[in-house]
Amino acid sequence: MSFYNTSNNANNSGGFYQPSAQFAVPQGSMSFQNTVGSTNTGNDNNLGVAPDPLPVGILHALSTKGYAHEPPLLEEIGINFDHIITKTKMVLIPIRFGSGVPQEILNDSDLAGPLIFFLLFGLFLLMAGKVHFGYIYGVALFGTISLHNLSKLMSNNDTSMQTNLQFFNTASILGYCFLPLCFLSLLGIFHGLNNTTGYVVSVLFVIWSTWTSSGFLNSLLQLQNARLLIAYPLLIFYSVFALMVIFV
Repeated sequence: MSFYNTSNNANNSGGFYQPSAQFAVPQGSMSFQNTVGSTNTGNDNNLGVAPDPLPVGILHALSTKGYAHEPPLLEEIGINFDHIITKTKMVLIPIRFGSGVPQEILNDSDLAGPLIFFLLFGLFLLMAGKVHFGYIYGVALFGTISLHNLSKLMSNNDTSMQTNLQFFNTASILGYCFLPLCFLSLLGIFHGLNNTTGYVVSVLFVIWSTWTSSGFLNSLLQLQNARLLIAYPLLIFYSVFALMVIFV
Protein backbone atom coordinates (compact mmCIF):
# COMPACT_ATOMS: atom_id res chain seq x y z
CA MET A 1 0.00 0.00 0.00
CA SER A 2 1.34 3.46 -0.88
CA PHE A 3 1.19 6.06 1.86
CA TYR A 4 1.93 9.04 -0.37
CA ASN A 5 0.22 10.36 -3.41
CA THR A 6 2.79 10.78 -6.21
CA SER A 7 0.35 11.57 -9.03
CA ASN A 8 0.77 15.34 -8.71
CA ASN A 9 4.56 15.59 -8.48
CA ALA A 10 4.72 17.85 -11.50
CA ASN A 11 2.45 20.40 -9.91
CA ASN A 12 4.39 20.46 -6.64
CA SER A 13 7.06 23.10 -7.09
CA GLY A 14 8.49 22.56 -3.64
CA GLY A 15 9.31 18.96 -4.26
CA PHE A 16 7.34 17.77 -1.21
CA TYR A 17 4.93 14.90 -1.36
CA GLN A 18 1.34 15.40 -0.29
CA PRO A 19 -0.06 12.80 2.12
CA SER A 20 -2.54 10.46 0.59
CA ALA A 21 -6.09 10.23 1.82
CA GLN A 22 -5.36 6.65 2.74
CA PHE A 23 -2.79 7.74 5.31
CA ALA A 24 -4.21 8.00 8.86
CA VAL A 25 -2.57 8.74 12.16
CA PRO A 26 -2.85 5.77 14.52
CA GLN A 27 -4.96 6.45 17.61
CA GLY A 28 -3.93 5.35 21.04
CA SER A 29 -1.22 6.03 23.59
CA MET A 30 1.36 6.65 20.89
CA SER A 31 -0.66 9.34 19.06
CA PHE A 32 0.83 12.84 18.90
CA GLN A 33 -0.62 16.38 18.89
CA ASN A 34 0.32 19.36 16.78
CA THR A 35 1.94 21.94 19.03
CA VAL A 36 2.93 24.41 16.30
CA GLY A 37 1.56 27.90 16.99
CA SER A 38 0.30 26.99 20.45
CA THR A 39 0.53 29.67 23.14
CA ASN A 40 0.98 29.43 26.86
CA THR A 41 -2.13 30.76 28.58
CA GLY A 42 -0.36 31.10 31.91
CA ASN A 43 -2.65 28.60 33.61
CA ASP A 44 -0.68 26.02 35.52
CA ASN A 45 -3.61 23.62 35.36
CA ASN A 46 -3.18 23.35 31.57
CA LEU A 47 0.41 22.26 32.13
CA GLY A 48 -0.58 19.77 34.73
CA VAL A 49 0.97 21.77 37.59
CA ALA A 50 -1.27 22.09 40.63
CA PRO A 51 -1.07 25.20 42.86
CA ASP A 52 0.75 24.93 46.13
CA PRO A 53 -1.61 23.58 48.77
CA LEU A 54 -2.35 25.60 51.88
CA PRO A 55 -0.68 24.44 55.09
CA VAL A 56 -2.89 22.40 57.38
CA GLY A 57 -3.29 22.64 61.12
CA ILE A 58 -5.42 24.53 63.63
CA LEU A 59 -3.05 27.51 63.76
CA HIS A 60 -3.05 27.89 59.98
CA ALA A 61 -6.84 27.52 59.91
CA LEU A 62 -7.23 30.54 62.20
CA SER A 63 -4.78 32.67 60.19
CA THR A 64 -5.53 34.90 57.20
CA LYS A 65 -2.86 33.36 54.96
CA GLY A 66 -4.08 32.46 51.48
CA TYR A 67 -2.69 31.55 48.13
CA ALA A 68 0.24 33.52 46.73
CA HIS A 69 -1.76 35.02 43.83
CA GLU A 70 -4.66 36.22 46.01
CA PRO A 71 -4.83 39.83 47.30
CA PRO A 72 -4.71 40.44 51.06
CA LEU A 73 -7.93 39.98 53.02
CA LEU A 74 -8.16 43.63 54.11
CA GLU A 75 -7.78 44.76 50.51
CA GLU A 76 -10.59 42.45 49.41
CA ILE A 77 -13.04 43.88 51.96
CA GLY A 78 -12.05 47.45 51.13
CA ILE A 79 -10.02 48.48 54.20
CA ASN A 80 -7.03 50.67 53.34
CA PHE A 81 -4.98 51.68 56.37
CA ASP A 82 -3.11 54.33 54.39
CA HIS A 83 -6.37 56.11 53.57
CA ILE A 84 -7.57 55.77 57.16
CA ILE A 85 -4.41 57.38 58.53
CA THR A 86 -4.43 60.12 55.88
CA LYS A 87 -8.05 61.11 56.45
CA THR A 88 -7.61 61.00 60.22
CA LYS A 89 -4.62 63.34 59.98
CA MET A 90 -6.62 65.72 57.81
CA VAL A 91 -9.33 65.86 60.46
CA LEU A 92 -6.90 66.28 63.35
CA ILE A 93 -4.87 68.93 61.52
CA PRO A 94 -7.26 70.90 59.27
CA ILE A 95 -5.61 72.06 56.07
CA ARG A 96 -6.64 74.22 53.15
CA PHE A 97 -9.00 71.94 51.28
CA GLY A 98 -8.75 72.09 47.54
CA SER A 99 -6.00 70.89 45.27
CA GLY A 100 -4.05 69.58 48.29
CA VAL A 101 -6.55 66.75 48.88
CA PRO A 102 -5.91 63.73 46.62
CA GLN A 103 -8.89 62.69 44.54
CA GLU A 104 -8.59 59.08 45.69
CA ILE A 105 -9.01 60.27 49.28
CA LEU A 106 -12.11 62.26 48.37
CA ASN A 107 -13.63 59.30 46.51
CA ASP A 108 -12.79 56.86 49.30
CA SER A 109 -15.86 55.17 50.77
CA ASP A 110 -14.17 53.49 53.74
CA LEU A 111 -16.45 53.02 56.75
CA ALA A 112 -14.03 51.26 59.09
CA GLY A 113 -12.84 54.50 60.67
CA PRO A 114 -16.34 55.99 61.15
CA LEU A 115 -17.62 52.82 62.81
CA ILE A 116 -14.69 52.89 65.23
CA PHE A 117 -15.30 56.57 66.04
CA PHE A 118 -19.01 56.05 66.69
CA LEU A 119 -18.25 53.07 68.92
CA LEU A 120 -15.72 55.14 70.88
CA PHE A 121 -18.22 57.96 71.22
CA GLY A 122 -20.87 55.62 72.62
CA LEU A 123 -18.34 53.90 74.88
CA PHE A 124 -17.19 57.22 76.38
CA LEU A 125 -20.81 58.23 76.96
CA LEU A 126 -21.40 54.88 78.65
CA MET A 127 -18.43 55.46 80.94
CA ALA A 128 -20.01 58.81 81.84
CA GLY A 129 -23.29 57.06 82.76
CA LYS A 130 -25.19 57.80 79.53
CA VAL A 131 -26.57 54.98 77.38
CA HIS A 132 -27.34 56.51 73.98
CA PHE A 133 -26.28 53.86 71.46
CA GLY A 134 -29.71 53.78 69.81
CA TYR A 135 -29.82 57.57 69.47
CA ILE A 136 -26.27 57.66 68.12
CA TYR A 137 -26.81 55.24 65.26
CA GLY A 138 -30.33 56.51 64.58
CA VAL A 139 -29.26 60.14 64.24
CA ALA A 140 -26.16 59.12 62.27
CA LEU A 141 -28.20 57.07 59.77
CA PHE A 142 -31.03 59.53 59.12
CA GLY A 143 -28.69 62.50 59.26
CA THR A 144 -26.35 60.95 56.70
CA ILE A 145 -29.24 60.17 54.35
CA SER A 146 -30.56 63.73 54.60
CA LEU A 147 -27.16 65.34 54.14
CA HIS A 148 -26.36 63.09 51.19
CA ASN A 149 -29.56 64.07 49.37
CA LEU A 150 -28.93 67.72 50.19
CA SER A 151 -25.37 67.48 48.87
CA LYS A 152 -26.59 65.98 45.60
CA LEU A 153 -29.01 68.88 45.19
CA MET A 154 -26.22 71.37 45.85
CA SER A 155 -23.76 69.70 43.49
CA ASN A 156 -23.03 70.98 40.01
CA ASN A 157 -25.28 70.19 37.09
CA ASP A 158 -22.52 68.03 35.64
CA THR A 159 -23.91 64.50 35.46
CA SER A 160 -20.47 62.93 35.93
CA MET A 161 -20.05 64.72 39.25
CA GLN A 162 -23.48 63.59 40.43
CA THR A 163 -22.70 59.97 39.65
CA ASN A 164 -19.38 60.18 41.52
CA LEU A 165 -21.16 61.26 44.70
CA GLN A 166 -22.21 58.02 46.34
CA PHE A 167 -23.92 57.50 49.68
CA PHE A 168 -20.91 55.78 51.21
CA ASN A 169 -18.66 58.70 50.19
CA THR A 170 -20.86 61.05 52.20
CA ALA A 171 -21.07 58.61 55.11
CA SER A 172 -17.28 58.21 55.16
CA ILE A 173 -16.68 61.98 55.23
CA LEU A 174 -19.24 62.61 57.97
CA GLY A 175 -17.89 59.68 60.00
CA TYR A 176 -14.24 60.70 59.87
CA CYS A 177 -15.09 64.31 60.75
CA PHE A 178 -16.93 62.95 63.79
CA LEU A 179 -13.58 62.35 65.51
CA PRO A 180 -13.45 65.71 67.41
CA LEU A 181 -16.71 64.83 69.13
CA CYS A 182 -15.06 61.66 70.44
CA PHE A 183 -12.59 63.92 72.26
CA LEU A 184 -15.53 65.89 73.62
CA SER A 185 -17.20 62.75 74.99
CA LEU A 186 -13.86 61.68 76.49
CA LEU A 187 -13.61 65.03 78.24
CA GLY A 188 -17.14 64.57 79.57
CA ILE A 189 -16.02 61.53 81.56
CA PHE A 190 -13.74 63.58 83.81
CA HIS A 191 -15.59 66.88 83.87
CA GLY A 192 -19.24 67.86 83.62
CA LEU A 193 -20.04 69.95 80.56
CA ASN A 194 -23.43 71.28 81.64
CA ASN A 195 -22.01 74.71 82.42
CA THR A 196 -20.69 77.77 80.63
CA THR A 197 -17.23 76.30 80.13
CA GLY A 198 -18.73 73.09 78.78
CA TYR A 199 -20.92 75.03 76.35
CA VAL A 200 -17.94 76.95 74.98
CA VAL A 201 -15.81 73.83 74.62
CA SER A 202 -18.67 71.97 72.95
CA VAL A 203 -19.18 74.78 70.44
CA LEU A 204 -15.49 74.69 69.56
CA PHE A 205 -15.53 70.94 68.93
CA VAL A 206 -18.71 71.20 66.84
CA ILE A 207 -17.14 73.97 64.74
CA TRP A 208 -14.05 71.79 64.33
CA SER A 209 -16.10 68.90 62.94
CA THR A 210 -18.20 71.24 60.80
CA TRP A 211 -15.17 72.99 59.30
CA THR A 212 -13.41 69.78 58.25
CA SER A 213 -16.52 68.07 56.88
CA SER A 214 -17.55 71.13 54.89
CA GLY A 215 -14.04 71.29 53.45
CA PHE A 216 -14.20 67.67 52.31
CA LEU A 217 -17.65 68.04 50.75
CA ASN A 218 -16.78 71.36 49.15
CA SER A 219 -13.74 69.79 47.46
CA LEU A 220 -15.62 66.66 46.46
CA LEU A 221 -18.58 68.53 44.96
CA GLN A 222 -16.35 71.27 43.50
CA LEU A 223 -18.59 74.01 44.80
CA GLN A 224 -17.71 77.67 44.38
CA ASN A 225 -18.24 80.03 47.34
CA ALA A 226 -20.73 77.64 48.94
CA ARG A 227 -18.78 76.31 51.89
CA LEU A 228 -20.74 78.29 54.46
CA LEU A 229 -23.99 77.21 52.86
CA ILE A 230 -23.14 73.52 53.13
CA ALA A 231 -21.67 74.03 56.62
CA TYR A 232 -25.02 75.13 58.09
CA PRO A 233 -26.77 71.70 57.97
CA LEU A 234 -23.51 70.05 59.06
CA LEU A 235 -23.43 72.32 62.11
CA ILE A 236 -26.91 71.17 63.08
CA PHE A 237 -25.98 67.53 62.51
CA TYR A 238 -22.95 67.59 64.81
CA SER A 239 -24.72 69.74 67.39
CA VAL A 240 -27.15 66.91 68.11
CA PHE A 241 -24.29 64.69 69.23
CA ALA A 242 -22.80 67.48 71.33
CA LEU A 243 -26.15 67.78 73.16
CA MET A 244 -25.91 64.08 74.01
CA VAL A 245 -22.58 64.76 75.70
CA ILE A 246 -23.70 67.87 77.60
CA PHE A 247 -27.04 66.76 79.01
CA VAL A 248 -27.91 63.62 80.92
